[in-house]
Amino acid sequence: MVINISRHLVSIFGFLDVLKFAMDEHPETIMIGFAPADFLTAVVAPALIESIKESWDTPVFDLAEKAKDKGLKGVNEFLLTSGTSEKKYGFNVLDIDQIVLNKLLKGEINTLKELRDLKFTERQSDSSPIYTIFFTEIYNEEVEKYITTIDCIFINS
Repeated sequence: MVINISRHLVSIFGFLDVLKFAMDEHPETIMIGFAPADFLTAVVAPALIESIKESWDTPVFDLAEKAKDKGLKGVNEFLLTSGTSEKKYGFNVLDIDQIVLNKLLKGEINTLKELRDLKFTERQSDSSPIYTIFFTEIYNEEVEKYITTIDCIFINS
């Protein structure tokens, strides 16, 4: 009986070592020692997760396009929905005035930081924001920096 218990303890500790190793190497895949299940968790599950993530992106971008068709009110309502607040989408709006828009269209502004800084300095003058830009700011791992894309410019009335 003692031998049986000690054998089970050894297999439990062996399983814990495998679990610890798996957690250190690849926390998204945990090998359990059962070949069909290990295959599913190591090969099928990650591909399925990526497929689900990619299939979710399409409706979010479609909703953004439909929101733009409804104008600034539609975009603001779109930004209040739960899915758009995820950092991977990076949707946002920013109010700007005519001076900032002119510099933006001339290519004098290259980053979102420059745009915000200029907006702040221009706010000191009495120019009211009459435009709203709808943009995305997404981190690009290849170039290791955020890429900002202005999607649409609305004229506020």
